[in-house]
Amino acid sequence: MESPLVVGVPGPLNHVWLSENELGIFRRSTPSNKSTCNEILIENVKWGTSIYNDEFMKRLVKSSFEVFSALQKCSVQNSFITHSIQYRAALAVCSNEIFTFLSSDEARAAHLLAQGNLIQTLELLWHLAELIFIQVSPPGYLAFNLCSWFYVQSQEAANCAREILDSASREQSGHILLHDKLNSLKSWETNKDFWPTVLSLVLQARCQEAASLLVVHSNSNGRGLRSLRQLLASMPVASHAEKEGMWTEYGAQFSQAWNYWQSECEHRLSSGEFDHVGGDPTSVEYIKLIVNILSGRTSIWDDPRISDVTRGSRGWFFRFVSFVFYTDQLVNIDGLSSDLDRWLALTKKGNMEPGSNFDQSVDALITSIFHVDLFSFVRIASEKLSNWWFIAHFTNLLNHIYPGVLNDLQLTHKQDELSLESCPKTVNYISKAEVNESLYQPVDSSSLVEFFLLGYIESLASETSLLSIALGYLDHCKSGRTRQSALLLRHAVPVSTRATNWFISQAKVRGLYSTAEELAKLNCRRFACLSLQSQGGSIIDSSNYSPICISVGWALMARDYSMINRLAELSLARDNGFMRKDTLNETTISHASTEVAELAAIILGFCRGSSYDEPSNNNKVNEINHLQLSPELAFLIRYAELQQSFNDGDCEGAVDRIIDLLVTSPGNSLITTNSAGQDCTNSSTTGFGLRIPTRLKIRLLAEVRHLLGRNCLRRDQVEVLITALIELRADLDLNPNNMSTNSDMHSLLTKIHMSLANELASTFFATSNTISISPSLSPNSMVDTNWH
Repeated sequence: MESPLVVGVPGPLNHVWLSENELGIFRRSTPSNKSTCNEILIENVKWGTSIYNDEFMKRLVKSSFEVFSALQKCSVQNSFITHSIQYRAALAVCSNEIFTFLSSDEARAAHLLAQGNLIQTLELLWHLAELIFIQVSPPGYLAFNLCSWFYVQSQEAANCAREILDSASREQSGHILLHDKLNSLKSWETNKDFWPTVLSLVLQARCQEAASLLVVHSNSNGRGLRSLRQLLASMPVASHAEKEGMWTEYGAQFSQAWNYWQSECEHRLSSGEFDHVGGDPTSVEYIKLIVNILSGRTSIWDDPRISDVTRGSRGWFFRFVSFVFYTDQLVNIDGLSSDLDRWLALTKKGNMEPGSNFDQSVDALITSIFHVDLFSFVRIASEKLSNWWFIAHFTNLLNHIYPGVLNDLQLTHKQDELSLESCPKTVNYISKAEVNESLYQPVDSSSLVEFFLLGYIESLASETSLLSIALGYLDHCKSGRTRQSALLLRHAVPVSTRATNWFISQAKVRGLYSTAEELAKLNCRRFACLSLQSQGGSIIDSSNYSPICISVGWALMARDYSMINRLAELSLARDNGFMRKDTLNETTISHASTEVAELAAIILGFCRGSSYDEPSNNNKVNEINHLQLSPELAFLIRYAELQQSFNDGDCEGAVDRIIDLLVTSPGNSLITTNSAGQDCTNSSTTGFGLRIPTRLKIRLLAEVRHLLGRNCLRRDQVEVLITALIELRADLDLNPNNMSTNSDMHSLLTKIHMSLANELASTFFATSNTISISPSLSPNSMVDTNWH
């Protein structure tokens, strides 16, 4: 934005890459000057830092996006100028907020001041470009509109005039007697700001305001000042016409009126009417200078007083528009270029000392506007301005007003022709190669408007909080929209589950289903790492769900079926809660059992088609068939149905499912669906069984303990359970392994065996009175298996 910042680092120097966009510069140690590591100062040189990382610029981005969105829907030609004014208003509000906040944040004062000056400059450039490239002003209107631009962009004179008039009004109202008024009359012309303010108002073509200010002059009723006030008040202004169409009828009349008025100014000046006016030398000099300006003389524009009230050497463009107004009132767009050449030669602007790089860029932009050189303006704006905001929005607006106006300008997407300086890449998480690939390739050379828009979009994407707006801009691009959206979403860095879900939803809305799966897979991997780190299924955060459950949910969204099987195996392998659980004495449910139940409910919900929406169609058959079930995964699905029966209070049905799983025979490990799309996992109905490992059968038997002693089981059910338990213990004795030598495991089986024996005995004396099992007494009742 300003001149390059130079930091003196004594050599010899060395460097090291700190990241993709950050370079560390440090002093290299020499044999004669060895430094310890603590003494080495590393200077970080970083490119790609976004200018949109503060609250003021973010508000500008959001407000300008609202204007942009409204513009894309607009089809009324006459309303386009309204959108241009709204863009300018957004810039003005942003700069006002920055300068208002400036004094309250000393630590950021320098940064905010530079930011505010940049926004003010962008507003100045936009306003001038709007007058020349967008508005159509007939002769007479153009010159006055340019002076109005001067007036709007430089409000110091208007504010100062208001303060002087208010002070004079308060002073006069404070004196009641006429005698007091005459004795206490103040000479306002002695105020150091009085005459510069009058001169500024005249240069801004605000002659009525200047005449009003001259009223407070102590000699305002003198002949010379009355004559000057009369000239100022009677100056013809083309903008006084009510409609632009009236210019055709009244243009000749206005031209005659203007020439007559200016000849009258020249006559009064030549007659010496203003040689002795005002009562003091300063008033005489300023009055004669003002009348020279009104007369249209070209010899006075190098006067230092004019330069002082127009920002010195940096305000040459303000002096130029005043020069045009008073020397070529009827200028049109085509005549501006010759007027600029004449004025530059007249004032010898070329001999001025050059300003900063940014000031020179602003001068070049304003010069191209006055020359009505649109292509030079676009080229310089894209090369020299430090962000894409201005050029992206202005060319988009211009393309709506004059469709295809920029198509003649060819752009070659090569890095040697568009240097890094001319393409501000602010996507700090994308490598240089990826930025080049994403920025240049998708855009056709004739689509210059979208080229700039994509550059702005990538600068927004460097801030995750602005990614939604970047995607909103992309929705209005025709070239490379899908590819760019996928690229931005893939490189997004969501900081929460909510943000990830939002990114996935944005990908689905745009039909980027593979991108949505990639985002889900990244989150799955992140939580999978946490799952491996956590011991015994312990909860590592305040969430109600374990990392494994969360990982499986993301894996299902990502269709990462190998990860689903791996996580299911991991969860069941470390599940020992059923060996320590005694539901008759415990008031809480162990997290290990809850994790398995949650995992089972998630997988069952997916198989039933209630936890994930198929992007292409509503038929789940093809999706389910891709899910190869391991024994653990098949067990989880059946286990979820078992928990659903418990939660519904269907104890007999739950026990039947347990028995079905315990006595099932080896079979296919695939899950099938019926014609309605529902899963058919019950072996008694599908005709095939699932191989249930011994460890999982023991877990199933543990699920029966909370039902024993409540008269909930039928005699035949108890008998089958005892038979299955005997076979299970015999299998452990015949096939010794780590599980068979586990004392806790044998203790658990012994307790279950004794409880079943007691339950069998009680069935011989059972009455009709049974204890109902409410969902609150069922195992894992806190788990909601209705994942709908």
